[in-house]
Amino acid sequence: MKIKIPIAVFAIVAAALIAVSQIKNELFAPAEDFPRGALVYAQINDLPALIKLWNESKFKDKYLASENFKDFKNRHLGRKLASRWAEFNHAGGFSIDLETAVSLTETRAAIAVYDIGKLEFVFIAPVSDEVFAATKFFLNREKFAEETLGDGTTVYRAKVEADRGRQRQELIFANVGGRFILATSEKLLAQTLNNIKGGQGKNRLSDEPAFAELSGKIEPHTAAVWVNQAALNDDYYFKRYWLMSEARELENIRAGIFDFEIQEKKIIERRKFLLNKKVVIPAFNNAQAAELLSFTTENIPFYRLRSANPAAIAEAFENTIFSREKDAETQTENHRVSYSSFDGYDDYSGDDYDNLSGKFDEIITENDEAETIESRATETNFSGLLQSAAPRRILTFTEPKVLPAPLFVEFNRAAIFDLAAPDKFDRQTFEAEISRRFAGQTMISAPDAKLNWESKIETDSSRRVLKLPATGIEVCYAMHGKVLILTNDEEFLRKITSRKNPVEIAQYKTPLTALTVVNLNRKAEAYDSIFAELSKNNAAEDFFTVNVESLLDSISEVGVIEIRENYSGNLFEEKLILNLK
Repeated sequence: MKIKIPIAVFAIVAAALIAVSQIKNELFAPAEDFPRGALVYAQINDLPALIKLWNESKFKDKYLASENFKDFKNRHLGRKLASRWAEFNHAGGFSIDLETAVSLTETRAAIAVYDIGKLEFVFIAPVSDEVFAATKFFLNREKFAEETLGDGTTVYRAKVEADRGRQRQELIFANVGGRFILATSEKLLAQTLNNIKGGQGKNRLSDEPAFAELSGKIEPHTAAVWVNQAALNDDYYFKRYWLMSEARELENIRAGIFDFEIQEKKIIERRKFLLNKKVVIPAFNNAQAAELLSFTTENIPFYRLRSANPAAIAEAFENTIFSREKDAETQTENHRVSYSSFDGYDDYSGDDYDNLSGKFDEIITENDEAETIESRATETNFSGLLQSAAPRRILTFTEPKVLPAPLFVEFNRAAIFDLAAPDKFDRQTFEAEISRRFAGQTMISAPDAKLNWESKIETDSSRRVLKLPATGIEVCYAMHGKVLILTNDEEFLRKITSRKNPVEIAQYKTPLTALTVVNLNRKAEAYDSIFAELSKNNAAEDFFTVNVESLLDSISEVGVIEIRENYSGNLFEEKLILNLK
């Protein structure tokens, strides 16, 4: 399973945490104060220290000046967030910024978001009476209507003209039980006050079954985040504006929890996800990982090792030797039609939301089904082709290479399959199916076209090569003991088979089902030269030559990113490690 989290978000949080030491805390005690029903909950052990670190970091200046951040600000989501925050500022009569956040707490703080479209939230931080009296909220209390509740609690409220006056919202704050509370609705405030004052009933965030289960599986350190993924999967605004991957990839996730920790020269994020259905994937150990990784070459900036399953095998074949574009222009037009009907909607409340949400899901489903049907015409069951040889693990990696004009870059790709029964590998059927796929993808359908495989034999190795006439496309493979090596370039295959070196890898406490490594230490040769050539030849849009390049420059302090994955029953775990230079 791929959990796609935007690298910019992870990098921002990671950079801000670099110098923060691990501090003992009371686990997830703050969640006791929050009402149930939150979509996202976050707690920070020392908010002022975190903000101070962010303000003083080199990453802050680099990222805020980057084209990547500029692009985010100009997108609908960025404009929407900025607009909503401006409405809160107007209601309070002052700027609610990082300086304001620093004044709201001495150390710990937590926030829960209950509606991501309207930004309905509750913020709670422990404060003394002296700290509360110095907050911008209390100093600007004349902008708020003061009200004394039946139990003697004093609250301050201001109306928010939200979404150009189409939504009713409030900004309400209070100081209760040594806590500063900021909420955006009377209902949320009332539930929070009831929890703080020891009210009865299972209305605490900590009472959520998914929260209770996940919070018991992780120890929070500098910062921790919990998400109700099942609710987010049904949220129109999340699916349309926040989601960075296909909705179907998150369907099996009930909830997730993330924890950030700092070690010497490392930033670690631990993710744990509760699954609706169990996923059974065999794991591999250190020795098995090292055996396959020994085939990687010295210039590899990215590789992924995972346990074999039908989906992983199919993806490895498609990414290595077949085009992934599948009439990209047609698909782009389809999606453009899907969204064009909704461009005038900036909110999702009332009848408009109900009608729009249903229509949106219907059209997206129709397009997905149409694309699936279209793709079946050339679909090949490569998992079935290798089934008799019992594949156990798959290593995939890519080596980019800049070429002289008029060509500018090519990507040598490889997929290496560890086979339990290599003697049962059916070469004839394997080659025939690959030939059939390529014949079916030619511009003019030629089912009877003869594509010939050639044998290449050298002193210490042999390989089979298929070259498509007049296209420059190659498919090459070789058996190396129990390993099947598949590439899209003959010279790359020779390089791999002649270079088997012992690899030292980290000692993992538990087996893994996948290991992904991004080596940013190879940025100069693997990325910079490509971006420079793309820019010089005007061969790509600014998104690649400016946006992505600016993001990589922003995280220049990161050397290697490592992602470890493991399935265990209905629990999926990820561990992200940023190794700093």
